Amino acid sequence: MKLTRRAFALGAVAAAVAIPRSLQAALPPPVTTFGPGDLDVLDAIKAVVYGPGAESLDIRPALQETLGFLDADKQPVLASLPSTFDKLSRLLVPTWSAFATLEPAEQATALADWLESPLPFRRQVGQALRQLVLAHCYGNEATWPLVEYPGPWLGRVPLPVHPLRFGEPS
Repeated sequence: MKLTRRAFALGAVAAAVAIPRSLQAALPPPVTTFGPGDLDVLDAIKAVVYGPGAESLDIRPALQETLGFLDADKQPVLASLPSTFDKLSRLLVPTWSAFATLEPAEQATALADWLESPLPFRRQVGQALRQLVLAHCYGNEATWPLVEYPGPWLGRVPLPVHPLRFGEPS
């Protein structure tokens, strides 16, 4: 399976659709692009995921570009996911303030609470946001040291080339 930003984005859309209907009435209306508040939430998640040094990474343009990989009917679902997470965080785990304004330790605790929740939709939303932020790290060399990724093998490690032989058992 080839991992692409489109695949990560579709996973995030599936997570948003999994939110129970009883909670959907409390959510913000769908929008077609990430707003400033959405990008603030994603920046806060970026800081939790990448840790120290994350402030030097600008993933905002790549996040906006990700919306273009989706069909028009799925774009509002993905664009609304960060504000949905923020709103549900206030409803389900009363933090009494926006996720982006919490202290870093509180953000890490709140995100871990979502990722380890017994409720499947909370785990899905938490993973979707985490994956949305992580989807941009492998194409961005500045993030590689932060996630301890040494870079692609091709060109860095000599790989043996095995000739393809037709008719032989595999």
